[in-house]
Amino acid sequence: MAAIRNRHFHSLLGNVVMAFFNVLSFSLLVRLLPLNAFGEWVLFIGTYNILDQVRTALLQTGLIKFYTGVEAHTGRQVTGAAWYISLVLTLGYVLLSFLVYFTAYPWFNDTWHFFIRWLGILTLFSLPMNFATWILQAEHRFEKIVLVRLVQNGSFLLLLGGLYLLAEVTLPNVLYAYCTAMALASIYCLLRKWTRVRTLFFRTREQALELFRFGRHIVGSMVSSSLLNYSDTLIIRTLLSPAAVALYSIPQKFMEVIEIILRSFVATAQPTLSGAANRHDYTAVARAFAKYTGTVTLLILPCIIGLLLFTQPLIIILADRDYLGATDIVRIILLSAILWPIDRFIGVTLDMINLPNINFYKNFLKLVLNVACDILFIWIYTDIRSIAVASLLNVLFAVAFGYYFVKRRLDVRLRDIWDLGWQECKRLLGKLSGKQALADQP
Repeated sequence: MAAIRNRHFHSLLGNVVMAFFNVLSFSLLVRLLPLNAFGEWVLFIGTYNILDQVRTALLQTGLIKFYTGVEAHTGRQVTGAAWYISLVLTLGYVLLSFLVYFTAYPWFNDTWHFFIRWLGILTLFSLPMNFATWILQAEHRFEKIVLVRLVQNGSFLLLLGGLYLLAEVTLPNVLYAYCTAMALASIYCLLRKWTRVRTLFFRTREQALELFRFGRHIVGSMVSSSLLNYSDTLIIRTLLSPAAVALYSIPQKFMEVIEIILRSFVATAQPTLSGAANRHDYTAVARAFAKYTGTVTLLILPCIIGLLLFTQPLIIILADRDYLGATDIVRIILLSAILWPIDRFIGVTLDMINLPNINFYKNFLKLVLNVACDILFIWIYTDIRSIAVASLLNVLFAVAFGYYFVKRRLDVRLRDIWDLGWQECKRLLGKLSGKQALADQP
């Protein structure tokens, strides 16, 4: 029972719920939509995610950093300032989407005429839900985030099931279902009073400027990181075909298994790293970085081995035999995923020790290298597998670049990552087996 009350477990459960429903809805869509239509849907969701990531990057980390451990009055000022910035940005998205629709109309096909009109509206529908999860994460209330994920992803899957039963699975109807699911989750968060929207009246200009100055560096970093997959998708669609986009989306779903573990520990690591950094306890920051990096690396290794061994059967279960052409792509990206934990925690640590500019340079150079290699490799080989090779190369670069700067600021060694990670894994296994009393770690 103690293990179930652990914040790591709740964070993991929230990501498991999200991934489970995402995989189910993905499997349904990949079977019900034509190959080209599914490729267009993947590109649209990627476009929405970029807009959402800009908003998240600008506010989430700063909200956690400046909200955690402060007095109640200061906390209200921080959340109010964050609400003000997020509303201005979101309304800007709505205006921009309609502006693009009218000014760039001749450049898009009918499908994208429809999609563009809804991009801004979708960011508006999702705002209360996203803001609530940021607040809940800052307060370590991960069990509440599980409920938010259930409402959002569960309602989308139910709506897709209804469309299937009515034989009405079309791109417009899928988008309507997606928007409805976002709106339902946001209404749920508003009713539960998790959004703290009333703090908007406590905002101050100083807090808004502080959040903006901190977040602007993270925007570049997070968006550059998010643009990696999006640039792959865009280049594949431009240089190959929408069908190739659909094929390349398969390994991205395989990576959900890795991302479940990674996102869960990143969510709990951020407040820990932030608290230690705010105390100027860089020994604790170094220890937390090594512990989380080593733990997650060791936890994902069995998952990677299992996915490598059963790649083709899993592709057939996830999609269809028509997608077996993605086998080699999946395996190459799985190998690169071994380095994902150290890359991700390097980025989080750089942000929390007030070096978001270095994290931005890391991710921006990673993006430039990825785009250059994508175009060059496709031009030489005309093979979608070369995109996966490019992804492996840019992860290697990012780890070397980021670790150099972390090492300059923190007293951390690669051996510490192994030692502390192994100790933490043994501790977690002891708790799960009931051989050790559970106590949440800071």
